[in-house]
Amino acid sequence: MKQFYAYTFRFLILLLMIFMHQNVFGQWMRSTVEYNTYLRDHRSINSPALMKLEKGRDILSLPLHEESQFVKVWDYQTGKRGFVLRSELSQFDTLAKAALVVPDFQGHIYRPEALLHIENIEEHSIIVEIDQYPYEIPPYKEIKLVLTEGQHGIWAYRDGALPFWGDIALKDSSEYILQIKTTKEEDVIIADIEPVEHIVDTVIVEDHYEKTITFLPKIKIDTTKIVDNKHPQDLEISRLPFDVRGYVKLNSLYDFHGLSRTGGFPPYDIPVGKDNKLNTGFYMSARQSRLGISSNILTDQGYIRFYLEADFIGGGNALDYFRLRHAYVQYGYLTIGQTWTTFTDLFSTPLTVDNEGPSSSSSTRQGLIRYEKKVGKSENEFAISLETPTKTFSDTIAVDQRQLWPDVASRYKVTMPRGQIQVAGIVRVLSQHNPDDQVISKMGFGMMISGKNTFKEKHKIYYQIIGGRGVTRYISAFSSYNLDAVASPDNDIYVPFTAGGYFTYEYYFKQNIFLNLVNGVSWIDNSEWQPGNTFEKSYYTSANLFWFPFERCRTGVSVVQGERFNKDGQRGSAWRFQMYIRYDI
Repeated sequence: MKQFYAYTFRFLILLLMIFMHQNVFGQWMRSTVEYNTYLRDHRSINSPALMKLEKGRDILSLPLHEESQFVKVWDYQTGKRGFVLRSELSQFDTLAKAALVVPDFQGHIYRPEALLHIENIEEHSIIVEIDQYPYEIPPYKEIKLVLTEGQHGIWAYRDGALPFWGDIALKDSSEYILQIKTTKEEDVIIADIEPVEHIVDTVIVEDHYEKTITFLPKIKIDTTKIVDNKHPQDLEISRLPFDVRGYVKLNSLYDFHGLSRTGGFPPYDIPVGKDNKLNTGFYMSARQSRLGISSNILTDQGYIRFYLEADFIGGGNALDYFRLRHAYVQYGYLTIGQTWTTFTDLFSTPLTVDNEGPSSSSSTRQGLIRYEKKVGKSENEFAISLETPTKTFSDTIAVDQRQLWPDVASRYKVTMPRGQIQVAGIVRVLSQHNPDDQVISKMGFGMMISGKNTFKEKHKIYYQIIGGRGVTRYISAFSSYNLDAVASPDNDIYVPFTAGGYFTYEYYFKQNIFLNLVNGVSWIDNSEWQPGNTFEKSYYTSANLFWFPFERCRTGVSVVQGERFNKDGQRGSAWRFQMYIRYDI
């Protein structure tokens, strides 16, 4: 008998351990990041990094099992989910599970199910999961669900707030209102439920919902009345497992000095001297809208990512041709295809209403093979690449447009707590056929120093200095004008030295309202034998005000001013007022 009790006791202990194991490893835990780490797409150190997690960040984690090195993580502040090494987290509490208690009442609908109204009374969209089925509810809107009698699981979450998790028990022949909201500090989501009691009478039907609608800023929309403007050849909704992205952007501008280009503000095109006349003009178009697709393909050797993006700026001002912007694949630290050159710094480029940004910035996209990796355990980055050596000479005697060698570019970026600084360089071989069909080659080179810093959260600065010989195609102010080299009178080629830079100050009134002031200069060294009307230098100044009124929507207005100076001293100036509205799809 004693042996029987001993075995029974051991069995009960085993059941208790199993129960505790399932409880611990099936429960979301509040956790703290102990070391700077990364949220990864899969349970592997080789899987893509979704975002960086700073030390001390509050997240939610779901342990998988004791043997796993990784735990499932939900960064509720951004909405991203992935995996993190268990050793880099500290779990300090369980996520409390709520039980929504419905007041007892007698329903009078007489049907074998329950009707649930879910109302979002916040100014942000919220996702509500009922029995693991997600429903996105826009601000101040509601959805109506017909559910079976019994208990149902509920999650409610949005970016930037601690999610709500709980159970709700519904009765048949009943109707309920479930309100989702946040605390006063807007950092925790809470829920409240109450029944809708229908009082049946021959004279009046009193409805609880009709009473509450007076103080909820809700908008009733009959979806059957919405007009769908769809051409028979328009794209259908994607059914492929791709990440489809893009935006619709309406750009409008008003010129005061007749600049012909509408895709950007190039000071090089400003008329000088007597040609610089007041010549106003208005323009509006959605040609800057973009569409892109990407996908991560899991292979035995790791993930392969491809990305494709295009816009509609492939022709002149009156043409809306499709234009390829990016087309590349990434495997590990290797990038192959067309994308931003290594001789640039996207992080230090300010946001401007003008699509091309500061005229002295480096913003070239071209074919390349690039190796890029973070150095050691730091956030510093190193990259080196072979890139397309496009020929941009200002003469017409070239026999072969191809160059003999690819451009070689490299950069090193140092990351600091409140910003970064980068040094980049490029080496080129410029080749040209002269009238005697002889190949003449000259070396080209360039260097760039750039950075971005944040001060007291609301103040940011961006800066860049660039210079070199034969690198005008990498500078926005000169990239379309074939100025890398010029044919000289003695059948040689002249490779001019060019330099430029910009400085930007940005101030945030609120998180979604900010202003920046951009000032830049570009200069090119001319030879003595070049004519007096040759471009010598330009100035670019813009003031940009941005407002992001709600999620995925951007608006911006700006005033842009530029000046051009020729070699002989003639000058011209131009002003432009510009604005855009953009919605990300």
